[in-house]
Amino acid sequence: MSNNFVSFDDMRHRADSVLHAANLPDGILPLYLVRDLSGIVHLSVSNELETDETCREALQHLAGRLREVLGAHGCLPEDAVLFTAPAMLEILDRTAQKVSGFDRVYWVDRLVTGRDWWTVSDSLHTESPGRCTLFSVKGGVGRSTTAAVLAWHLSRKGERVLVVDLYLESPGLSSAMLDAHARPKFGVTDWFVEDLVGQGDRVLEQMTAAPAWAQDFEGDVRVAPAHGDKPGEYLAKLGRVYMDTCDRSWPERLEHLLQRLEESDFEPTVVLLESRSGLHDIAAATVTDLNAQVLLFAVDSESNWTDYDILFRHWQNDDLATKIRERLSIVSALTPEIDTERYLQDFRERSWDLFRDRLYDYAAPSAVPGNEFSFALNDEDAPHNPIAIHWTRGLAAGASLRDLERVTVAQAYTQFLNRFDRLIDIGKDRKAL
Repeated sequence: MSNNFVSFDDMRHRADSVLHAANLPDGILPLYLVRDLSGIVHLSVSNELETDETCREALQHLAGRLREVLGAHGCLPEDAVLFTAPAMLEILDRTAQKVSGFDRVYWVDRLVTGRDWWTVSDSLHTESPGRCTLFSVKGGVGRSTTAAVLAWHLSRKGERVLVVDLYLESPGLSSAMLDAHARPKFGVTDWFVEDLVGQGDRVLEQMTAAPAWAQDFEGDVRVAPAHGDKPGEYLAKLGRVYMDTCDRSWPERLEHLLQRLEESDFEPTVVLLESRSGLHDIAAATVTDLNAQVLLFAVDSESNWTDYDILFRHWQNDDLATKIRERLSIVSALTPEIDTERYLQDFRERSWDLFRDRLYDYAAPSAVPGNEFSFALNDEDAPHNPIAIHWTRGLAAGASLRDLERVTVAQAYTQFLNRFDRLIDIGKDRKAL
């Protein structure tokens, strides 16, 4: 093992160099480089190769070289090779990333959290209602208020809107939208714990309720809160919510819940999902796994742009950008009342830099426009162009989301709602293609 310090961030390019210098026999493929929870790299191949001496020798040589160049992150050669059953290799495939230059060599990270940022579901399904996730890397940017305003706006236009509170660690959407006496008996957490024992369907019909303010609208609204009218043993339930089962991962369980709610007699035409904030697994599922348009809430601060750059860089480096980018639209939350035009101009420039460098295709200035996913700075409906929500004293002063006033909403949300309506139309057009 080298005496030189090798950091976690140096590992992948060093391992790639070893792989490109190695003469890997076809017989050992597919080959998985598995970085375990401690950050140590193992080699995983089919257990059918365990008695193949040629393959064993090649794997031991490769393990020795990795140990030399990865330092403390390299596994001892005698412990490095994992002969794995085909069923387990299929599980590794879910989060495997192809190593550049190889058809059947993959990099896999085993993670305590963050694993779901490594996958992006297929393109939007035409048979499902329109879904929209409200996400932010920071809290306190008005996502709950916006969910209520969107439900109010869309139901006035005749849509049947389902609002699902998935910020389970900080539940509040139900109390913001529903009167205390009108909350349902069960909530999202109840479904997840009852589903573990096969009773999920027993709570479905009692886990949504309608806000009083929607009863006279052309459309309708239902809210699926984080918990029911009595939270009960909420922390004990919360500690079991995110479990995988033998046949479904947690994101797959969440997708199943949404499908069951969408198949209810209410038959929503739009589903609004308030996501957990931050770069956590739970937020990842709502952003990447649910076939939803995603509103990225942000303020023009260095910490916000840095956090989004971490996320966008991950999608760029792991070849996920093309799968996720058409779903994204950035929101200027809490846009100030003073010097608004200058603020939005600065916001737009920072946002464009981020999208251009991480998610957009490169388009030469002189090139004839083609199929590149690329937008000019001032393109009105580009993903980077901020959908503005204007800060107002009416909403900031704790206005009840159970009693939304048209004037207050108009002051804060007129531009946002106009852009959102166009966004939904664009999303429908993309689903039809």
